Amino acid sequence: MNNVINFYEFRRHKKIKKFLRFVVIIGIITTFFVFAYLLIVTGMHHPTEFPSYIEPKP
Repeated sequence: MNNVINFYEFRRHKKIKKFLRFVVIIGIITTFFVFAYLLIVTGMHHPTEFPSYIEPKP
C-alpha cells in the first residue's frame, strides 16, 4: 500500500513539474514579445514636435 501512495505522489509531482515548465515557457515567450515590442517602439523615430498649423502656400 505504501508503494501505491508513493506512486500517486510521484504522479502528482510530475504534473506539477509539467505545469511549472509550461508556466516558465509562457513567461519566457511573453518576456521575449514584450522586449521585441519595446525595441520596435523605441526604434521608431517619432517627430519631436508637431507643427501647430499647416503653413499656407503662397
